[in-house]
Parts: sequence; C-alpha cells; structure tokens
Amino acid sequence: MAIHHQGANHIEESMKNIFKMGILSTCIGLFFSCKEQVSPLSEDYYKKNGAIYFIPGGNGFERGSRKTEADINSFSVIKGVYARDKDKIYFMGCPQQFVDVKTFRLKGKIPVDQSHVFDFVGFPSATGACSKQQLTVITGADPETYTTLYDSVASLSKDKSHYFYKAQPLAVDYTSFKILNKNFVKDKNRLYVVTQKSINPLSYTTDKINVLNSEYLIIDGKTLLYYEPYQNIGVLETTLPSANKIKLLDKKSIIIDQFVIIQGKRFPFADVDAESFKILEGIGGNSFWSGDKNHIFYNEQPLAEADPKTFEVLKRAVAKDARHIFVGDKIFEGPDVKSFRVVDKSKTNHDFEDDLGHKYWYRPKEGGAELIPVEKK
Repeated sequence: MAIHHQGANHIEESMKNIFKMGILSTCIGLFFSCKEQVSPLSEDYYKKNGAIYFIPGGNGFERGSRKTEADINSFSVIKGVYARDKDKIYFMGCPQQFVDVKTFRLKGKIPVDQSHVFDFVGFPSATGACSKQQLTVITGADPETYTTLYDSVASLSKDKSHYFYKAQPLAVDYTSFKILNKNFVKDKNRLYVVTQKSINPLSYTTDKINVLNSEYLIIDGKTLLYYEPYQNIGVLETTLPSANKIKLLDKKSIIIDQFVIIQGKRFPFADVDAESFKILEGIGGNSFWSGDKNHIFYNEQPLAEADPKTFEVLKRAVAKDARHIFVGDKIFEGPDVKSFRVVDKSKTNHDFEDDLGHKYWYRPKEGGAELIPVEKK
C-alpha cells in the first residue's frame, strides 16, 4: 500500500509540474502574440502594451522589433513600412527628419512630398539606429513627373528634365538619351556603360549601333561589345571581320560568322566549328559541356576521348558516350557504360546507377563534381 501511495504522490506531483509548465508556455505565447495589427495595408505595424511597434512581418523572433515614438491615437499606416501620426512620418518605425509631414505620400512605390522625391540608401533594419533609417532627398528630382525605369535598367529613373542613376542625376543629353540594353545606354554624343556603381561614358561613336540582345552590341558593324561586371573585367571588345550571320545561343553565348563568343570572349579552341557548335548543358555562359560536329568540350577545352556522335550529358558535370563515362574531363571507371544512368533522387537515395548494382551519389565541387559510391548493404 505504501508503494502504491508513493506512486500516486509521484503522479500527482508530475501533473502539477505539467500544469505549471502549461501555464508558463501559455503566458510566454500570450506575451509574444498579444499584439494587434494596425492595418491590413501593412504586416509590419502593431499595437502592443499601449504603444506602436514596428515588427517586420509580425515576426519579432527572426527580424527584430522596434518600439516607436508614434502617437497611438493618431497613428495610421500609409502602406508597408510607411506610416504617420499627427506630427511625423515613419519609415521602418523611425521618425523621418527630411520630409514634409502634411504632403508626404507614396506615388506607387516612390516616396514623395510636395517638393521632393526620396530614396533610402542603407540596410533596412528593425533594430538599427533610427539615424541610419532615414529617407534622403534625390537632388533635383521633380515629384510630379519622377518615375523609375527599373524594368529596363536597375536603379535608373527619370523626371521631366533629368535622368538619375542610383538617385544621382546623370550628365547626359536628355532629349536623345536611349536605353539600348541592360548594360549600355546612349545619347547623341556618346555611348555609356551601366556599371554596378555608376553610368560611365565610353569613347565609341553612336552613329551605327546594332543591339543583339540584353548583353551584346555591335558598333559600326565591326566591333562587338560586352560588359562583364565581375572581377573588374569591364567592357570586352571583339573586332569582327564582318557581321553578316548572327546566331544567338543564349543571352551570353553567340555565334557571329566564324566566331563563337561566350561571355564576351572568343572560344579558346581555334578549330571549333562555328556552324555546328552548340551548348550542351547550362545557359548564360555557365556551361560545363559544349560541342561541335567534331569535338566535345569541357569548360571550353577539347575532350579527345569523347565521341560527339554518341555523347550525352547526364547531369551537370557527368556525361557519357558509347565507350566512356566522364566526370568532368576525367574518364570514370567502374560502372557499366551502356546501362549507366541518372535516376530520380526523389524516389531513391542516390543519383546514378547501372544494371550491375553500382550506385553513386553526385557531389559538386569547384570546377566540376565527383561520384561517391553507395556502399552495398
């Protein structure tokens, strides 16, 4: 009986502890969830404990929160991260120093007041100092006619008198200014390249320009231009003997007469056959495999052992022909070549297999991949 009584006491004590933890969990949940969304126009502003809080997406755990200075009685949401009370405009929960409170509005997504267009330069944060969450004036921009041109060129905008890039006015001829593609623009005086920081003038004339696609231009029928923004490469120029036959493989890969050009550079293998050349895997110049009627290329280098007639890419850096399996530019020995195949990984726990029971995982590595054997159970 004593044992039974002791067990009952233990159960009773455990139930009390569970009950206490349930109450604690409920209290914690209520503490964090006891907030009221101010408006359906924004998931970022909430009433809590008699104050207005800026909580991005309502998720203070992941994104942080800011208790604002706003007057709760006159507070209203404009849209998204923008709000106001009787005295101030708020952006990311921070009162703004440079805006006219009475005339501030959003024109589409563009913040303006009666005299200015505003921009935000910095890192948006719900926890950083409000001195760093301030809208700044775009010098010289007209709030009535200002509009963005981001669909054509990122960070480009204009008003009735000026073009702006990254909120800075451009010294271009307004009337003749024209967007050519995402990398190049022009006016009657010169050609410009669009970099990640600014729009810079080039020394080319603009009398005859053939826009090939979003990446390439031909100047005066004889000079191909391409802009590479990474690794400080800049504008790449290719002199063309002629430009009669142009074939676009993808946005970064083109054939012009006998020249194969990928990411602004001529294909490094001199004997490539331009007429039959094709990208076999990947797009935008990011391709492991390519080929012509006589050769297979891995990272633009010929693979002598590969047979163009029977070659097929299986997955990224893994391919095969009638005689060999290739992982990058190396022959991979072991599996049965004829039955070696890629499989649906959602239905198996590996990437490749053959009819002899060999199974492999695919693991990417710099410049290619490797196949990891699955140990037989």
